[in-house]
This record gives sequence, structure tokens and C-alpha cells, in this order.
Amino acid sequence: MFNQHYCKILVLAACVFAASQSVACSRPVAPSASSSAAAKDGDERSVEEDILFYVNKFRRSKGLKPLELSNVVSIEARDHSKSMATGRRGFGHDGFESRVGDISKKLGTVRAAAENVAYGNLSAQAVVDGWIKSPGHRKNMLGDFNLIGIGTAKGKGNIVYFTQIFINKPATTAKK
Repeated sequence: MFNQHYCKILVLAACVFAASQSVACSRPVAPSASSSAAAKDGDERSVEEDILFYVNKFRRSKGLKPLELSNVVSIEARDHSKSMATGRRGFGHDGFESRVGDISKKLGTVRAAAENVAYGNLSAQAVVDGWIKSPGHRKNMLGDFNLIGIGTAKGKGNIVYFTQIFINKPATTAKK
């Protein structure tokens, strides 16, 4: 079950770590249930692919298997980034439970899920480096997950919003 207190602590820690402008959230799920400063129009997919590259490079450096990019999970991550960028949702993890529920409906059994968000005029490498330096984000990136979804969206002032969602999906029934 999602630990609301844990997420609040992570949000508070992220405020203290404001220089990286990012927040992390994670929870277990019941078995049933580029070098450019920021993404430009049309470059979002490239930035997302670069984020995947840097996350997997970091995981490999720690002896972990790379994460597989899931289109289903990426759609949820992109939608969340767009919601934050347009102001429909505040910066953070509002709706995380719903995103995980939507992913579970499409993928089937999900054992655990986590989410990292960030915003700023950051390259893919810079945002991943910021997440690595933050204990909560780092824990999510090194967690027992096998799928990832990544989404970016540009908001006012060309500020880019980043979302990565991590999923632990049993390998025997993994769908993309």
C-alpha cells in the first residue's frame, strides 16, 4: 500500500534540495492490483531517449540490468509532464496512484512503482545527474524495476517538465 507519509517526507526533502528542482515518489503495488540546455519542439523524444541512456548507464555502473522503455508507461509520464507544464496539475506527484492504476490496467500485474519528476532548463544528462545526487531519486533509479516510462513537456518560459515512472512488472507476463 502507498505510504503517504513517506511521499510527504520525500517532497519535503526535495524542497530542501531545491537546487535540483526535483521530487521523487515510490510505493509497492499489490500483486493484484542531449547536451542542449532543454528540449525544443520535436526534440522531446530525443531528450527522453537520452534520459533512458543516462539512467541505464548509471544502473549498469552499479551492476544492475538496464530498464526497458515501455510506450504504455511513457504515455502516462508524458501526460503527467504536460499536466504540470500547463498548470492543470501542480509540480509533484498528484495523481500518481491513478497513473499506476492506468498502467496496471494496460500491463496487468505490477509489483511496484516509483516516480521522479523535475523541471528546469536542463539537458538529459543534467536532469539525470540531479536525480542521482538526490537520495530519493537515486533510490528509485536503482530500485528493483524492469520497465521505465519517460516524458517531457515544455511549460511557460520554455521550462521543461520531466517525469520518469519506474515499474516492476513480472517478466513472465510483461507487455509493452
